[in-house]
Amino acid sequence: MLKQVVFPEFIGESEIAVVVIIPSLKEDMAQLFERFHSGEEIDYWFSWDLVMTNTAEYLVVLEINWDQGEGLILAFAMEMWEFIYLIAEKGNVVILGDISELEEGASLIFTEEYKPFALLVRNVASGLEKLYYHVKELVEVNQDIEELAKLQLILEGTAVKKNITYH
Repeated sequence: MLKQVVFPEFIGESEIAVVVIIPSLKEDMAQLFERFHSGEEIDYWFSWDLVMTNTAEYLVVLEINWDQGEGLILAFAMEMWEFIYLIAEKGNVVILGDISELEEGASLIFTEEYKPFALLVRNVASGLEKLYYHVKELVEVNQDIEELAKLQLILEGTAVKKNITYH
């Protein structure tokens, strides 16, 4: 099964989530949005990973899967890694498939036929700890790769702080 790999066209934030805009999703995931709009509840699962492209570029990927679908791989190039800390802080990601939803904002909600092209991924930071330890291992073996060291620093505060126990 092939999954679509997409790069955000825009990344921003709201009070409760990081907002990612990928206009191609509106068409590419029309069947999924139809299921949402018909009221069907769709279970999803996700995982974070680090991949290297055939051009030796590191990408952090968020793979999202759901029943009866091909899934989606949201790729963050090195220039976008700073947003990973923000994603961990907010805990949620909203993936919008239509930029007009961001531009028009709340006024769309009052439209009678409003059907958002949006995916809300809750608790998305829960997999970052595993990614952090994977990157940490890679840095120990490949100390001369600056990109990995940078990613380790970004991830350092995202995963470790959640394991602190207060007495």
